[in-house]
Amino acid sequence: MAPNEEIKKIMLDCKSKGLNSMEVLQLMEVPYELTEGSYLFDFGSMPVEELSGYIDYILRMRWYLLDKGTTTEGLYKRTKTVHDPNRTGRNNRIDVKCLVEVDIYPSEGKTYLEIYMPSIEDSKIEKLFIVGHKETIRNTKITELNEIIDQIKFLKPSIKGYLVCNKCGTYYEVSNEESLADFPDKCECGGTFEYITGPKQPEEKAVERKEKANPTEYLRAPAAMILVGLACFGSIIYYVVAVNFIIVLVGIPYGLSLILLRYRRQELVLNLLSRRSIYFLAALIFFGASYGLITVIIQINDVITMIGFSLFTIIAVIYGLGMIFKTISPDDSRNFLDPPL
Repeated sequence: MAPNEEIKKIMLDCKSKGLNSMEVLQLMEVPYELTEGSYLFDFGSMPVEELSGYIDYILRMRWYLLDKGTTTEGLYKRTKTVHDPNRTGRNNRIDVKCLVEVDIYPSEGKTYLEIYMPSIEDSKIEKLFIVGHKETIRNTKITELNEIIDQIKFLKPSIKGYLVCNKCGTYYEVSNEESLADFPDKCECGGTFEYITGPKQPEEKAVERKEKANPTEYLRAPAAMILVGLACFGSIIYYVVAVNFIIVLVGIPYGLSLILLRYRRQELVLNLLSRRSIYFLAALIFFGASYGLITVIIQINDVITMIGFSLFTIIAVIYGLGMIFKTISPDDSRNFLDPPL
């Protein structure tokens, strides 16, 4: 899959080499045809199972769930709450039901993907709530399908980059098994080949980890931060530590913000630097809380209270280390505390 930040990276790479970024991106697209709202993609020799795994990943990242059939021939659905710009007040939000039908099949040595968004017949009760919203519903479905298609266009897992002639536009696809030394330096037209990085693909283990993740797993770290913040607030009764005031003022609101961020993550596009910054700040809060709680534990004599604060300290240290791990490798599937976004 080619996330937005990867597309931007390719466009900047093209600009620095004096290449037409839009032309280069078109060369990277998977060939497809559009007939009566149905998109037919030609994925060449890619195995059906591998392609279905990537398509399933893309749709689940957008909060679609498989409703009927299989990942190679099935119907995905989701409900998206949108704002109607033509209305004001309480009646300006509406739930739009989005369906995506997928059919992946081999034919004459090639693998094809057919994908489209079928219409749905609303019940009589639902029709009462969508009066006046038809244009918004239609535009939402069109936008949703276009965004999915834009991601699928660049789904070439076997390609790691492209050599593009800076004069005539001739290009070579460089696979993972090939080296740049295997290709000519000069084009037949006299131009020079420039290497452009291809879109990155999701790590298969991360895909599997995300598919198996329970939705509540994404709330573990924010919930732990709020609990640790409350423990710091309670510790002020026994001994005043400046860092605990900071954790209460920053940690609890930040934990609540993370819950909102996780809830809205399907509508956000966060680049690698943004995600690392979020995790690094979370690590600082957890380690700050552990330091403050340890300082309080040293000052009190009540055994039960010490045990209670010690448990919260252990939680803070564990999640602090987990957030450091996420800072270094945000999408690593081995972090059991927090699944990849």
